[in-house]
Amino acid sequence: MIAATSARLLAEAARASGFEVIAIDVFGDVDTRAAARTWMPLGIPGRLAPEEGRLVAALRQCATPPRPVGWIAGSGFESAPGLLATGAGVLPLLGNLPGTVTQVRDPDDFFAALHRLGIPAPEISLALPADPVGWLFKDAHACGGWHIRPAGRAPAGRGPGAYFQREEAGTAMSALFLANGASALIIGFARQIVAPLGRRPYVYRGCVGPVTLPPPHAGQVANAVSALTRHYGLRGLNGIDFLFGADGIRVLELNPRPTASLALFNDVLAGGLLAAHVDACLHGHLPAADALSPSTRVRGSEVVFAPRRGRVTPALADWLAAQADCHDLPAAGTPVARHDPMCSITCEGSAPEEVRARLSARCEAILSQLNRAAPT
Repeated sequence: MIAATSARLLAEAARASGFEVIAIDVFGDVDTRAAARTWMPLGIPGRLAPEEGRLVAALRQCATPPRPVGWIAGSGFESAPGLLATGAGVLPLLGNLPGTVTQVRDPDDFFAALHRLGIPAPEISLALPADPVGWLFKDAHACGGWHIRPAGRAPAGRGPGAYFQREEAGTAMSALFLANGASALIIGFARQIVAPLGRRPYVYRGCVGPVTLPPPHAGQVANAVSALTRHYGLRGLNGIDFLFGADGIRVLELNPRPTASLALFNDVLAGGLLAAHVDACLHGHLPAADALSPSTRVRGSEVVFAPRRGRVTPALADWLAAQADCHDLPAAGTPVARHDPMCSITCEGSAPEEVRARLSARCEAILSQLNRAAPT
C-alpha cells in the first residue's frame, strides 16, 4: 500500500518493482488509479492533507488476507507524524519508525544533531530574530516550500515545527539515498527547481538529475548522510536537501521518506528502487555501490500549477492525457483552486541546462493551454 498526498510516482515505482499496489491519496489522478489495483481516498483535494479516519479505514480494510507486505508513507505526513504510529499499529510501516520521523521533524533536535555531528547548516533560531532582515520563516511540519516566507511575514500562530533560518546563497540540491539503519548508499544527486508562486518565494517545483558534484563536496554529502543514518537509524529511501555554494554544502532538511527525485533514478538499480526500499526496511539489505547503473541521460520533472480557480473540463482532461510528457492527470470534473498542482511534466536530455530549458518551455505551453481553457 502507498499512502501520500499524491501517490502516483510511488505507485508506478512499486509496480515497476513487481508489486501489486493499493494507492491511498488525496487526488485520485487518472494515472494513479491506472498504476494501482485499488485506489482509496486519503483526504479532500482542497486540504492537501491526510485524514486519520480515511487512512485507518483503508489500512484496516486491506489488513485482512491476502495481507499486503506493508505500507509506505510518502509526502503529506510531515504535519501529522502521529498518523504514522496509528497506521503502523494496523499494518507494518515500511520506512522510518514514527519516533524517528518525529525527531527529524523537530527543528531543535535536527539542527542540534547537525551541530553535534559537525554537519554544516545555516544558522537557525526558534524565536523571531530581533532583526528579521535576512532570515526566513520555515515549518518542519510542512513540505514543498509552501511554508517558507521572509521572517517579517511569519504567521502569528506558529506550530511546534516553526523555526527561523538565516538565508544563504547557493544552488538548491538534493541527494536520494537508501539506508538500513547503520549504513547508507547515495542513489544520486539532483538540482532542485525552486521558484516563487504568488507571495510564496521558495516553492518546490521539481528537480533535474543526475547531476555531479566535485568529489570533495560529494564526499561532504556522503559523510552527512552516513552520520545522520547512524544517528537516527534511518531506513529505506530518504532525501537530504542542501545548498551548494563556494563554501561547500549547507544542509537544509532531511526528508525521512521516498522523495520526488525518485522520478529521476528509479531504474538505476535492477528490480527498481521500491524493491530495494522494502528489502532495506524488512531485512536490512543494501545493494553494493557497483550495482547502481546511473543513466547516461539527464531527466527532469516539474509541477505545473493552476493559474486560476475552476473545474477540469472533459476537453482539458483529454488534452492533458494526450500529452505524453504529462503525469498526475486530473479527471474531468476535478475542482482546482488557484495554485493547486494541475499536473507534472517530465523530459530527458544530455545536460541539466538542456533539460531545465525543455521543462520551462513545456510548462509555458501547458499554462497557455490552461489559460485558454474556459473554467466551469
